[in-house]
Amino acid sequence: MKNLLLACATICLSQVVLADSHMSATDEVLALVEKNWEARNNNDYKTQLDLRSDGIHFNANSSGTFFYATEKPTLEELAEDLAGEYDVTVMYPKAFALSDTVVLARYYLEGSLSVEDTTVGNYRTRVTHIWVKEDGEWKSKSWHFSPLHNGGTTPN
Repeated sequence: MKNLLLACATICLSQVVLADSHMSATDEVLALVEKNWEARNNNDYKTQLDLRSDGIHFNANSSGTFFYATEKPTLEELAEDLAGEYDVTVMYPKAFALSDTVVLARYYLEGSLSVEDTTVGNYRTRVTHIWVKEDGEWKSKSWHFSPLHNGGTTPN
């Protein structure tokens, strides 16, 4: 009886540990999504760069661009590319572990931004965001932004 109880306890605990590994990955990624946009709001380009994949990053912007691939920029290039004022908030985030090394995050961004000569006071977009594990750390690999009705988008 004692062995049966011990076996049941072992099985139950192993299920919690296995389930937690996927929850842990999604929780980690959701925290990084928040960290990325907090860094964007604060023009913290180093943090944003550190969260990017060392390889190619795939993008599609809310302005309607086709998907395009970019190499990881230098800090100076990223600062120039993202220059502007951002005040965006991640809304309704959810993440799904697609494998042990790939997580899909989906969320909405709402707020305002001023980029180049364009100010959008009602920026609203939905985001699908792929994160991959590289050398033990989660990195942003791809994202797709699509505008929501009654909201502005980034300039071309």
